[in-house]
Amino acid sequence: MENLVKYTTRLVAQYNCVIIPGLGAFLAHNVPASYNIEGATFMPPHRALGFNPQVTIDDALLVSEYIYAQHLSYDEASKMMHDDIIALRRELSTKGTVCFGELGTFTVNVAGNISFDQAPNGIDDPYNFGFEPLVIQQLSDVEKKEIVIKRSTFKRYAALAAAVILMFFFVSPVGDSAYEPSMTAGFITGNSKQIKESIEATEAPSIESRCEIAPVAYTVTENIMTAEYTSVEQTEAATEEVAETVEAAAATEKATEESTVSKKFSIIVASTPNEQKAQLAIEELSAKHEAAYTVVQGDGRHRIAYGTYNSNKEAVDALSNVKGTFPDAWILSH
Repeated sequence: MENLVKYTTRLVAQYNCVIIPGLGAFLAHNVPASYNIEGATFMPPHRALGFNPQVTIDDALLVSEYIYAQHLSYDEASKMMHDDIIALRRELSTKGTVCFGELGTFTVNVAGNISFDQAPNGIDDPYNFGFEPLVIQQLSDVEKKEIVIKRSTFKRYAALAAAVILMFFFVSPVGDSAYEPSMTAGFITGNSKQIKESIEATEAPSIESRCEIAPVAYTVTENIMTAEYTSVEQTEAATEEVAETVEAAAATEKATEESTVSKKFSIIVASTPNEQKAQLAIEELSAKHEAAYTVVQGDGRHRIAYGTYNSNKEAVDALSNVKGTFPDAWILSH
């Protein structure tokens, strides 16, 4: 019967109806939170359980739990379940009362009718786990405490308030009272007549003292003039420097132009290491093609020039005609 109690308890926590074939059906339902007026207690939500002995048809839910838990076939599990039910009925008929685990207690009367009483703890419900009944204290039970103010305390606070008011009247100036600078903490108080007399009594600065400021103004003006003069001198110096730079650039450009004008452009057809070989080369070239050959010296070489021209353009034009006879001819700038 131990397996019957264990498997039934497990199924009741999951399903609303669990049938024990030939005995009856457990009917479970959720009960919301409630308030018990008599006990002044808030009851948490829980799962209530009832029993109906009229529902005895086997729906195979309980036997399926036997099969799953014991790893048995249907026939083996069905035989084991019915043996546990027979044992429960036998114990009920013998004792009249049987504790069915944590769920509650079965009872059978003289007429043979079976009833069930749920245990106070109810069913283990994972959705409402941890909730406990909450007992509160009603307002009618709370003692009413009178707020008593002692006479001595009242007198002490009244005296403190009077002292504050008197201090306010003594500190604040009223009407045309005598003016004392030590009583004002830096603020101007009193009427307009007193203020006027105070201003008139103040000694105005003499003309001599005002004139002493003039040298300072002169010094400032002199400094400004000096700064302006210095600025003009710096500007003139910068202008002269720019003019000198422009003149130097113009001179350089003119020298470059003169250098360019003085350059010659020669068409070189041969190059020899010395004067003797240069003359021999001229003789051989003259025999091949007559021209006014000349020797151009430079860079340790004696080069044979086919012709010399004043501009690069002239040399290029002439080179196009010379290329047919001297394919390796080139232009030398010197």
